[in-house]
Amino acid sequence: MSADGVALGILELEHIARGLMVSDVVVKKAPIHILRSTPVSGGRFLVFLRGGVAEMEESMAAGRELAGDALFDSLLLPFASDALWPLMVATARGSGWAGDDASESVAIVETSSVCASIHAADAALKCAPVTVRDMQLAVGVSGKAFFTMTGRLFDVEAAAQAARDVVGTRLVDLQLIAQPADEIRGKLIIP
Repeated sequence: MSADGVALGILELEHIARGLMVSDVVVKKAPIHILRSTPVSGGRFLVFLRGGVAEMEESMAAGRELAGDALFDSLLLPFASDALWPLMVATARGSGWAGDDASESVAIVETSSVCASIHAADAALKCAPVTVRDMQLAVGVSGKAFFTMTGRLFDVEAAAQAARDVVGTRLVDLQLIAQPADEIRGKLIIP
């Protein structure tokens, strides 16, 4: 849970122009901060927001209203996991877990939207002691998103189930590797 009680908001739009308009209206509606406002693969547009819970609710409502039928997905996490915040600003590539004995297993969660992946990662992190290692949000994956998480097998299984439960029909695929080969430990994604 967020230590400072702030909320994370994400608006995922199907049109770039409308996304730019939404970015403007959400900051005019209430005192919140835009973390990212950017076009991504598939012609979509992402707006990542941070602010107080009440302010975020007000801004998100205004953003959804203006987005109208261009809204692809949205997410409001009133108390987002602290581990999510660094992942909101850039593509994350997991390194440094090759020698981590607690990272005996890895799950790969692929979703049809950025909002679904962030929601799934938040649920997973709050459910069990796992670490999100890789996260790719729309760029280079045709607008989809995915993340990987590591931990002890039973923790990864519990976290994967929590992710599956919150994502529902937006889940594209979820796979678990109980004992990753030494050649891919710590480097599942090799750019």
